[in-house]
Amino acid sequence: MTSLRDSLAFSDAPARHPGRHEVVDAVLARGDERIPVVVKKVPLDLLQRLTTPKALRSFTTARALLVRGLATPEPLAAEVVGNESWYVARRLEGASQIRAWFLRRDDPRRPDPPLPFSFEQIVEALGAFARRMHDAGVFFRDFTDGNILVTGEEGAPRLWLVDLNRAWVGSARVPRLSRYRDLARPGLNRPEDIKFFVSSYFRPDPAPDLAVLAVRALRRRIVIWDDFKAFARPWRRR
Repeated sequence: MTSLRDSLAFSDAPARHPGRHEVVDAVLARGDERIPVVVKKVPLDLLQRLTTPKALRSFTTARALLVRGLATPEPLAAEVVGNESWYVARRLEGASQIRAWFLRRDDPRRPDPPLPFSFEQIVEALGAFARRMHDAGVFFRDFTDGNILVTGEEGAPRLWLVDLNRAWVGSARVPRLSRYRDLARPGLNRPEDIKFFVSSYFRPDPAPDLAVLAVRALRRRIVIWDDFKAFARPWRRR
């Protein structure tokens, strides 16, 4: 039986995607088919050795998301390879991190995002997507702008979830506090932007004032904690 390592072909200098772990482009051989993929390699720590490796959790979660109608790149394989777990998903061509719009919002000197959508279009799409995700029983737990990709379809943004290993997928609707915790994760820091995002989430109903205040408070806490981690662990990529 062919191992996952033997089924993958990497270039001498494979394209690397942003992230704390190694995420690189490759080609997966399946019979006569050659599939462009992205491979995420996560070192195995003691906890993963005793429970379930992150790659296997990502694979299971991806399949559960697709069953619920939530977009994520097609999961193709997951396997422990040496001292790492590898997760392989079909490469999503022409995708950009949602982060590009948020960084441009905070600093207009940055280049325009690579897809022709306005900041408002992206935030509206994100709010609607988050609501569908939660109503489908998914508490993502790492709903950051680095884990949400954007592609363009028929003039509208389509959002995709990646980096899935922390997500919780259940049969019940996600509790209110967990929803607010997810909503506080994307990199929206201006009060007016957070309010617009939360309003998009609750649309067509009006957003409760308490929800807006809760998301703002949780966002401030996340920013403070992230700044502390960056100071305490400068060697880790954010």
